[in-house]
Amino acid sequence: MQLLPKITDLEETRTRTVYNVDENGERYRDAEEIIVKRKVKTVTADKRFLHYLLDYWLLYGIMYLIEYLYNNVLTSLDENVSSVISFTTFFSFPFFFGLATYYMFFEFLFQKTPGKFITKTVVIDEYGNKPDFKQVMIRSFVRYIPFEAFSCIGETENRSYGWHDKWSETWVVTDEELKNLRKLQLENSN
Repeated sequence: MQLLPKITDLEETRTRTVYNVDENGERYRDAEEIIVKRKVKTVTADKRFLHYLLDYWLLYGIMYLIEYLYNNVLTSLDENVSSVISFTTFFSFPFFFGLATYYMFFEFLFQKTPGKFITKTVVIDEYGNKPDFKQVMIRSFVRYIPFEAFSCIGETENRSYGWHDKWSETWVVTDEELKNLRKLQLENSN
């Protein structure tokens, strides 16, 4: 079985304008085909921000539901226990690990979080495939670095490639871009 090329090694043919001089010394424009390395078209920063909002709202909703159910179970068992021990006492600890678990669960199983399902984007590795567990784990825990979210802002050509992408060697692309990458991989492998 032949491996497909890395998505960062793909080449594509482009046309560029060149200027030539004819036998009368007149300058004219012509087109020339060139082969260039193709940049992976990652999602834009605003789409990433939308993922962030959708996923955090869902995660907060899940945690709120867990807290609500937990407090109601304690109240039904013993009112004194629920007044002494509140889920919010240790709520921040489960939420801290809940965030990584949320991303690892969805990105490892589906290559998408619910936010990415809505925006039709996907997480891929350097071959355009599903990332392995190690890559997904790195992506999830790098998000805890202070100001990491700002690393997704201000990339060139309105494309976004944050620390959690760079360090895990993954990319977030649209479903359409993934189709284009697959097509180019097949063309470049021949």
